[in-house]
Amino acid sequence: MEYPLLTPAQLANHLRSLRKARNLTQAQLGAKLGVEQARIGKIERDPGNVSVGQLMEILALLNVRIVLQAPESARGSTVARKKSTVW
Repeated sequence: MEYPLLTPAQLANHLRSLRKARNLTQAQLGAKLGVEQARIGKIERDPGNVSVGQLMEILALLNVRIVLQAPESARGSTVARKKSTVW
């Protein structure tokens, strides 16, 4: 399933939904990550305050990954092709 993100608020909703879909409480996810439940709550409310590294750890625990994808309108452009070859 894909979860397109355009705003931090959408990330907050997705993180919460993914955690609940895995039948995890904030405390359980926090324990797996090595942080307090309050930290998970704060991340879910405002994911703009989480480091990329910690976000990647959370997503791994939720068994999801980040995929960078150019918008449909940019896929055929020269700029999109140049960027995609860097990775």
